[in-house]
Amino acid sequence: MAKEQTDVFDFLQNRILTHYPAAVKIRNREMPSPRTAIVYPTYICNQDCTWCEYRAENSEHHSIMKTEDFAKLMGDLGDLGVRGVEFCGGGEPTLHPHLPEAIRELARRNISVGILTNGTKLYGELAELLVDHASYVRIGFDGATEETVHKVKRPRSPEARFDAVCRNFKNMVALRNERGTKCRISVKVVLDQENVHETEACVQLAIELGADSIQFKAARLVETELTPEQGLEVDEVIRHCQREYAGRVVVIGGTEKIDAVHQCWLTPLQLVVDAIGDVFLCCYYRHRKDKHTIGNCFESSLHDMWYSEEHWDKIGGIEPKECNNLDCRFVKYNNIMDELIVDNDAQFEFI
Repeated sequence: MAKEQTDVFDFLQNRILTHYPAAVKIRNREMPSPRTAIVYPTYICNQDCTWCEYRAENSEHHSIMKTEDFAKLMGDLGDLGVRGVEFCGGGEPTLHPHLPEAIRELARRNISVGILTNGTKLYGELAELLVDHASYVRIGFDGATEETVHKVKRPRSPEARFDAVCRNFKNMVALRNERGTKCRISVKVVLDQENVHETEACVQLAIELGADSIQFKAARLVETELTPEQGLEVDEVIRHCQREYAGRVVVIGGTEKIDAVHQCWLTPLQLVVDAIGDVFLCCYYRHRKDKHTIGNCFESSLHDMWYSEEHWDKIGGIEPKECNNLDCRFVKYNNIMDELIVDNDAQFEFI
């Protein structure tokens, strides 16, 4: 069973290789269809996480995507050639009352679904739809005990409390196992000084809940951000957990930060749409909204925006120093594709 963990980890790290044909198109200034769309259905939340990056947006807009816009967007994404849609936020995606309809429409179009959620609404019809149609459901806990989770996530309603989310998680795993679907149900933990002492306990909780995997990342740009020394210590704990709990749960992630040196050029592999319809190059847009948006898909054609010269101009204006404010997986992706396409000939024409 220990070998399974290594295989999963390597697969996630190297998934960018499957985008090689699209990357070649981008280098030749030919816009590909985006494979993935990241959709924020809401700018509202029933928790108030201490490290939340979107508190200002949730306060300023405090809204959900309009019903007719939400339905139209699902169709537009399919027409654009998107193959996978991840619902996240922004706000809490499961607070949108018409999320089930969106999932059904994507399933009808054979478009894969993923979701990042706080787990507070994962019951009833929504839980069944996700178990049947989602590729993955990733639930944020950010602690292993009620005391710590409530300190970090600050639930605003009874259904957002630790015990309720644990119950939802276990019920979803049981339902998935009963129906024999391939939906992967996992735990996500954002680490800072308030919860780092429970790192290994989070892995143990994931096992107790029946999670397929647990992913760690570090909170950034907050007063409680881990110090470099704490980051090194917790990464060693994570490596210990990978060895200690191999075969029981897959443990991935960590706090290591890799900064971009060269300009990011792979953003056309995905698109991001927020709750008011603004379309961004990637999900790390908050500190550069004007420079990172290509328009509003509820006011203009998404297809026309995607294939516009303005889109190319916005890609050309990406500044690496602004990318380094937060942890972005595209830094690694760019490094890999630079090595394969820009710096060397990977000879992918041969088997």
